[in-house]
Amino acid sequence: MPALGLLLLSASHAAEKQSFTFKKGVNISHWLSQIGGREAYGAPWFGEADIDWISRQGFDHIRLPVDFRLCLSADGSLDEAKLEPIAEAIRWTRERGLGTVLDAHFLPGADFNSLGRDSRAYTDPDIQEKAARAWRLMGRHFAAEGPYLRFEILNEPVAVENRQLNPFMARMLAAIRESNPTRTVYVTSNKWSSFHTVPDVVLPDDPNIALTIHFYEPLIFTHQRASWVGFKSTLPPVTFPGTVPDITGYTLPNSHMTVHAGEPITVAQVDATFAGVSTWLAAHAPAIEVYVGEFGVFQPADADSKRRWMATVRGNAESRGWGWAVWDYNDSFGVRARDGSGTPVLDGLFSR
Repeated sequence: MPALGLLLLSASHAAEKQSFTFKKGVNISHWLSQIGGREAYGAPWFGEADIDWISRQGFDHIRLPVDFRLCLSADGSLDEAKLEPIAEAIRWTRERGLGTVLDAHFLPGADFNSLGRDSRAYTDPDIQEKAARAWRLMGRHFAAEGPYLRFEILNEPVAVENRQLNPFMARMLAAIRESNPTRTVYVTSNKWSSFHTVPDVVLPDDPNIALTIHFYEPLIFTHQRASWVGFKSTLPPVTFPGTVPDITGYTLPNSHMTVHAGEPITVAQVDATFAGVSTWLAAHAPAIEVYVGEFGVFQPADADSKRRWMATVRGNAESRGWGWAVWDYNDSFGVRARDGSGTPVLDGLFSR
């Protein structure tokens, strides 16, 4: 065997023996998914030096959102060029003892941006097969990677009915298992991986699955002034803990109709939501590994409130032994500012 082959094999064996954890992660957003006008897919703004910074802060893994639709060529095969940055990120993290969650942020026929925007993958057999094929190909491509790599079937599903998600998840898992029989794979709940739809999840009979859920409650605090969820940029400041302001005139038409001025925003509400999922899991899936794959606070919130909310959510997850991955690295929810410094979000995650 050539010397380079021996070197790669040795590195692979070393990684297999190393213990990789998925307890404290960060999402690398807008690099391989949700690409905006400022950068292209896999743009050089993110690289190995960023993984060094992430490692130094105390994170043990990254969650890597990837738009699988962009990884497919016109003939349905994988676009090798689109796979290169994924492979590089896996290598960068592995070499530093960090794990990677390969998250299918989008699949053919599955778009989380709005209810009903594209939910064909949950009901259309042909579209669902395209989604399964995407995972089948991706699974084969990365099958040789060690336990430092985990798969996440789909980010924030939005099926019209919660029950539609269960057979979809089972089919995607079956496609993955053709080439990855024992790799840890995350399944999730419907309506944006909500805590509240967990009771409708039917977990596949598979010893190597885990459950991922997302938390952004209350939305009026975590997403204050976020236009994509219907808040105007003039919305009055919302603190945590605090009180819901009068939102009359500060939302898009028919948005947030259940939000009422004067309602309290408390730590106890967050605690209760986590406790509700814990109670259900204790009765129905006491051994399942749980992962809060996204939680975060949009930039306009004040610094102290960010610290308090992040610490509250982190504490709830860690007290239950759940892993987590904050949204996100250095965008509008970031743990790292554009000048390279840590943010209040980072402060809330790690005591400094």
